[in-house]
Amino acid sequence: MKLKKTLAIFGAIPFLFSACSQSVSSSSDERDIMADLFPEMEHINNEYEAELYFNYEMLDLFYIYAHMRNELADDYKVYLNKGTSQDSRTKGYCSADYYDVCYMYNQMADPFTRYFDPLVADQIYSSILESESIVGIGAEVEEMLDSTSRYLVITEIYPGSPAQKAGLMVGDIVTQVDGLNITSAYNFENMCTGNKDDVINIVVTRNSEPVSIKVTIDEYNEPSVKLTYQDSIPVILIKEFVVTSISDSGSYGEFVAALKKTEGATSTIIDLRDNPGGETEQCANMAKELLSAGDTVVIDIEATVDSIPDGRGMKYFQKFDTLTVTAERDGIGKNRYYVFMADTGSASCAETMLSALTANRKVPVVGQLTYGKGIGQLVIQTEVGEGLALVTALQGFDKNWDSYHDLGIVPDFEINNPDEQMAKAVELAKEAQFVRAAGYGTQKLNHFSKEHEHEASGRVPTAKDLKLRYKIAK
Repeated sequence: MKLKKTLAIFGAIPFLFSACSQSVSSSSDERDIMADLFPEMEHINNEYEAELYFNYEMLDLFYIYAHMRNELADDYKVYLNKGTSQDSRTKGYCSADYYDVCYMYNQMADPFTRYFDPLVADQIYSSILESESIVGIGAEVEEMLDSTSRYLVITEIYPGSPAQKAGLMVGDIVTQVDGLNITSAYNFENMCTGNKDDVINIVVTRNSEPVSIKVTIDEYNEPSVKLTYQDSIPVILIKEFVVTSISDSGSYGEFVAALKKTEGATSTIIDLRDNPGGETEQCANMAKELLSAGDTVVIDIEATVDSIPDGRGMKYFQKFDTLTVTAERDGIGKNRYYVFMADTGSASCAETMLSALTANRKVPVVGQLTYGKGIGQLVIQTEVGEGLALVTALQGFDKNWDSYHDLGIVPDFEINNPDEQMAKAVELAKEAQFVRAAGYGTQKLNHFSKEHEHEASGRVPTAKDLKLRYKIAK
């Protein structure tokens, strides 16, 4: 059986199973690799039992806590016929056919090692990789004033959006939507909101001539990075770190575009509030663009696989590798003064980026204590049952080998009100003098014990439910 999809969330680079498995097998064929690693699977004819066995072996090889706490039973068969409906309502999601797999995962210590059965696996995997999908037209407008009137100008068209497909262009002056004169951004947004496949008629002025354009409302990927200004200070909001967004390079491409668009700025605010994290290479590369060559982004301790001859072939076992991720060159934004904003919803990859900048550049942080997720998950989907497994396989540290895991990153200015947070960030950005003095939390937040898991409803979740539930795990 081969791995269909693999990546890592949180850590500094994608954790590809094929990369680590090549070190323990001379075969380039993934089926041979899996047969070498999990030989019993070839003799299991029952697909459900094979799925249980596969996940058992993956936990044994890659779960960082299993090595320390010996939480797995001695044999995968111990878990057969043990699962109940309750197991589908704790970590992940399982229908009745996969209760035993969920039961096994629920024995693991941290709530982020979890299993999603084939019913929801693809939805979850997409939520990891893709930015938010919303229904609309994908155009932003700005209100303008001249000496005689107020009017709307299209300032941004999202790539791949209905607006782009219909032919709307940046610089178009909006005059009407469905026959009604429009002069406010609020009214434009309301008029362009509807159900999928609704058609609206937008009249714009282009090159002094009226142009009528029909736009079909549809789904499109929302930007994961957004650039705005506060008192002339650039504010770069990073919503999440995803591979698929409005840029071919994902969130990283959007971030670089924002840095280039504000190239002359001496100070910039980076807003990570409510950012749950995401794909590892994206956040690491974005942090590098704010650092100098040689700066350490993150030090990861990763569970990997090694082998030794055992007389009958090869014996495979878990080992731990250390990976230090550094900036290979000066980042394009390294010469600016930065103020970061974060809150209790800033987690995982967002904290990786934040810790890299606080450790290397002592940037000030405004807001609240962050979530404190300093562990990362290997994400695997198999060809056995097409389920999706998330296995905690790495833990991150900053350049000083300090960890914010289950402690959070302490703000220099603890402020709860969002507007007051922004006002303070703008003040600091204008002064461009404050040097960070705070560090990481000193008391355990207890986000990673079973007693603090969130209860789920037990019903089959919708795509929206899954997106919301999964965000805190990224």
